[in-house]
Amino acid sequence: MRHRRRAKYFGVKTAHRKAMFRNMATSLFRHGRITTTVTRAKELRRIADKLVTLAKEGSLHSRRQALSFIMDKTVVAKLFSEIAPLMAERRGGYTRIVKIGPRRGDGAMMCVIELVRESIGSSKAKSKKEISEEQVAPTVIPEAQETQKSVDEAAESTESELQTKEETDAEATSQKSSESLEKEEGSQDDDVQENSLDDSDESASPDAQDAEEDKPVAEAQSEEKVTEQTKNQATDEQKDGKQEE
Repeated sequence: MRHRRRAKYFGVKTAHRKAMFRNMATSLFRHGRITTTVTRAKELRRIADKLVTLAKEGSLHSRRQALSFIMDKTVVAKLFSEIAPLMAERRGGYTRIVKIGPRRGDGAMMCVIELVRESIGSSKAKSKKEISEEQVAPTVIPEAQETQKSVDEAAESTESELQTKEETDAEATSQKSSESLEKEEGSQDDDVQENSLDDSDESASPDAQDAEEDKPVAEAQSEEKVTEQTKNQATDEQKDGKQEE
């Protein structure tokens, strides 16, 4: 039974486990966040919190203790000069673990462990004074009123312009429709006149044919009359000559 055994061995030897967590702590403070399994992240959180408390002390002894665990001097300098001042107001909880889902293959739950860089003042609850000040309506500045009036006038002018444009468009469409109606009526009148002319031509065409047919008959009759007159004149002259003899 594992009573009073807080450490987890992760199925590896002690030297392997210590080297693994030294590398993970160094990468966490160098990059600010790393991706690992949830069980390893929870164990790394304990180590990272202890190292941050050493950096907050800022003494030479605490710096040497951090150097004995972290494997890079530049990372130790960053921890003491940059990260520790950000955590000065915090009393713990220097890291955050966010689960991102199971890993493909063995299905181990993965997570992101990162340093908390937000200040505590931004996350504090607002006081009653601040809430009451926010709820009070702001005073209206006269300049703002003038700008609002100018905006309203501009909106009214745009509306009037739109109305005039609509009216002109409606008048143009009505004129076009009336012109099209007039054109249609004129075309209908032309069609009616053409039809009447065609009917008159058709009605007059048989009379013209009859007149053309009667022309040779009249000419023949006139020629017969002329021949008869010439014959009568000749007979009259013969008679006159005989009487004179």
